[in-house]
Amino acid sequence: MPVRQRVELVLIVFFASGFSGLIYESVWSHYVKLFLGHAAYAQTLVLTVFIGGLAGGSWLCARMAERIRNPLRVYAIVEASIGALALVFHGVFVATTDWAFASLLPATCDQSNTFCLSQWLLAAAMLLPQSLLLGATFPLVSSAVLRWSTEHPGNDIASLYFLNSLGAVLGVLTSAFLLIPGVGLPGTLLTAGLINICIALAAYALSRNAPEALVVTRFETPAGGQARSERSLVLALLATALLTGLSSFIYEIAWIRMLSLVLGASTHSFELMLASFILGLALGGMWVRHRVDHSADPVRLLAYVQLFMGLAAAATIPVYNGAFDLMAWTLSSVSRNAPGFVLFNIASTLIAMLVMLPATFCAGMTLPLITYRLLRSSAGEKALGMVYSVNTLGAIFGIALAVHFLLTGLGVRGALIVGCVIDVALGVFLLVAWRSSPGARRSLPWRAVAAVAGLAALTLAFDIDPRRSSSGVFRSGIARISPSDEVIYHRDGKTATVDVIQSSGGRRSIRTNGKTDAALSLTKEHQPSADEYTMTLLALLPLGHRPDAASAAVIGFGSGMSTSVLLSSPHLTRVDTIEIEPAMIEGAQKFRPVVEAAFADPRSHIVIDDAKSYFARGRNRYDIVISEPSNPWVSGVASLFTEEFYRRVSTYMNDGAVLAQWLHTYEMDATTLASILEALSRTFPEYVVYSSIDLDIVVIARKGGPPGEFQERVLDFPRAQPVLERLLLKDPRVIRRRVIAGARTLRPMFQSYGVGANSDYFPLVDQRASASRFMRSKVTELTELQASPVPMLEMVDGGTHPADSPTVDNPTVNQADFAAKAAWGIHDVLSGGRAQGADVPISGGGEMAAQMVRYWMSDCRSGLTFAQIAPSLIAAGDATTPYLPAPAASAMWRRVGESPCARALEEKQRRQLDLIGAVAGRDPMAMIKLSLPILDDAVGKKSEMSELALLAATTAFACLGRPADARVLLDRASRDWVRPEMRQAELRYLRAVTDPAHPAAVGGCISPAARAPAAPAARSTGR
Repeated sequence: MPVRQRVELVLIVFFASGFSGLIYESVWSHYVKLFLGHAAYAQTLVLTVFIGGLAGGSWLCARMAERIRNPLRVYAIVEASIGALALVFHGVFVATTDWAFASLLPATCDQSNTFCLSQWLLAAAMLLPQSLLLGATFPLVSSAVLRWSTEHPGNDIASLYFLNSLGAVLGVLTSAFLLIPGVGLPGTLLTAGLINICIALAAYALSRNAPEALVVTRFETPAGGQARSERSLVLALLATALLTGLSSFIYEIAWIRMLSLVLGASTHSFELMLASFILGLALGGMWVRHRVDHSADPVRLLAYVQLFMGLAAAATIPVYNGAFDLMAWTLSSVSRNAPGFVLFNIASTLIAMLVMLPATFCAGMTLPLITYRLLRSSAGEKALGMVYSVNTLGAIFGIALAVHFLLTGLGVRGALIVGCVIDVALGVFLLVAWRSSPGARRSLPWRAVAAVAGLAALTLAFDIDPRRSSSGVFRSGIARISPSDEVIYHRDGKTATVDVIQSSGGRRSIRTNGKTDAALSLTKEHQPSADEYTMTLLALLPLGHRPDAASAAVIGFGSGMSTSVLLSSPHLTRVDTIEIEPAMIEGAQKFRPVVEAAFADPRSHIVIDDAKSYFARGRNRYDIVISEPSNPWVSGVASLFTEEFYRRVSTYMNDGAVLAQWLHTYEMDATTLASILEALSRTFPEYVVYSSIDLDIVVIARKGGPPGEFQERVLDFPRAQPVLERLLLKDPRVIRRRVIAGARTLRPMFQSYGVGANSDYFPLVDQRASASRFMRSKVTELTELQASPVPMLEMVDGGTHPADSPTVDNPTVNQADFAAKAAWGIHDVLSGGRAQGADVPISGGGEMAAQMVRYWMSDCRSGLTFAQIAPSLIAAGDATTPYLPAPAASAMWRRVGESPCARALEEKQRRQLDLIGAVAGRDPMAMIKLSLPILDDAVGKKSEMSELALLAATTAFACLGRPADARVLLDRASRDWVRPEMRQAELRYLRAVTDPAHPAAVGGCISPAARAPAAPAARSTGR
């Protein structure tokens, strides 16, 4: 095989090596954040160990470079070892971390100290072997290529950088968007490991006829003593490699934080940013590869590159401010659907490239230039490993400096400027210190001065606009917060950027990376925010299910309101609130005095840590655990909604302890919610779901048994009275009305989506959440079931409680609250409590239907036919039956049925009216008796009445324990009685609870002792 062809094959092999190498970095971040907690910590450790391993492997190769006779064969062995380690990594990780949580962390970590050295060392130890081996790949391949062909060493070195980086870009994207969603973390590792083994086989085949020792032409030392000695040059260039690695990774850390505020802090956004960063390096390597060998003075070219890199990085600040407008325009231009999500990701990548590419393009040129010049110096072949080693060592310093000092001390902008100063200073140093000719001396200072002046101008002229960075443009589509809003707190923390916004309406909100996590009204003059109901119920509900609780833990601080409400219990002796970002606690100070107890009560302990790590390091056991993290689409947060997390957290709960899990149903689809509930039910099989506001739910579960009933005595706790009075939550009937259903009927329905439990290692939620957020998905199934014209949740599940009195103080913060008030208004109209035309607190179709029915009842000579009035009768039933208790609803329809017009109806017409009344009265026997003839008459004539009859009959059958009869009707539903896209939530629920694999429990419609004999099935419906 010709030498050049063999070189080209090695280049292809090294492209594949880059592909698999970045799959490891991507997947390791997922694994490590399961152990360390927050994604930012995981990414920091993975970058540090990954790059540190590269440095160590490169350094070892540099030490042994001249003694390795066949570098390509050694490379084959290294790749095979990487693949073998990948194949066993998952099993080793699971066993090691389980042992660590159970034994190592409790024994070696102090619960009062956030940082646990043994935890971080163990995580690093699991990554280091492969990282060291990966670090050896570039020097070995470079040495093999250059020993074969020394005609164009600069081109070959740059080509290796370019192809390896390009492979890395594709590896990141393939891992994020194809492999992890398709085969999970273990399957992704298996894929990468098999690629490495294939690479090893190919490299071994190419390693025959080992090339001779490397021989290159060295640069001549310039005459006249104008240049430093070769040794000084080597040291200067190695220092440049170290410092440019440091500055590049300061940029990366700063840019990722900055762009998280534009693109969103999701896992997919991080992968797109990482891919954009590496793509810039690849393109820089590609551009310089045709110029290295022809450069008369590579050091001067390197100096210019450093100057331009520093200026380009500083120029990203004004570009970054404009990125918010670009994202706002993008979101206004694309449709919120699956193709639109693809366009959104493309636009996100372009924005990331717009910010990163100019500077990273320069960064991609630096190592080929330095390596090429050192290769022709006294360093010789050792330069291949030395440059890579010191550059990655600098990257480690850059990561540590940026995360632990610069971001928190100087902010994102300050960190970025530090990196710019380093690069410009390097360029100036190289221009001044390395002069290849007397003629160059006179022009050098001007370029240095111009670069310094340009950096100063950019630094002084541009700043990051906090009104943009706090806007959450990736969700809202608005590039700046309202002119009437004020940023009263802003802090770049280690893991997130936190802002507190004061709105003109007297409301304050705390935002993490632009995402609002809590909003409160601080004065009685302003209406409570919707979030206040959720945060209060998150504490009140578990207290009601465990009033005697002595200890509690809260995962996520937010505004501190949930913790404050918990502390109203006189029985609690300790409340631990675990928050991973210190800036969140600082920002929440702005919500005092509303949340004063969270800060001032001696029973309150605020812990800065990851929840899983904190629980493992301590030996505390809790009676209540409340989990209210941020949204699952935020990178790392989805691991708090996995079956492994729930299993682990249960070990830190006492027997009979209560778990309260907050979940949102906005920016989430039903499949994602089903995966989370399935994960929870693996450890807590019995739970009850409450609604707090329209798009927030609270899941209550108990360790070792059913959650039980809400104990209303907690509503009498003296310290709770101010917040309960403000939110109108003192009446226990208000709390009971917020029950949606229990696990026995909801779990079968959600299992019908055919999705498995969300898992640490098959992160379905993490992969789906970004698309759901973009497409503004909503889980409407629960609200549709609550609003169903047939109260199936009440009859089958038995958990829901309609508003049993029109005088109950109702907070009216969700649709069910408003609907309950409206239902009682219709009740008054149709029961004669109000005259026609009186002020009815309802609107739209419900009000019109009520008035039409009232008019029909009072005047049979109006000329209205039953066909004309039937839609209003059905609409009045839809608006009242789900929200009125059976006695009140039944009495109302009895009055309608006793009106002169109703008494004059024909038998078929009267049957339809009586069915509405039977459903309102929750009478299953009457529902079956009346529905079946209606269904017989309605075959093929799909209408609102046929749908009502179908739902009534199947609900009654399910309620009476006759699932087979219900299934017969449901099998014909779509064909004979239900219009397309109508009643799908109710049909799914009924199919699930009548499935033989999930026998539904009898609910509140009829007790087993009073159950009447089974009614005969109808004749002509084919049952």
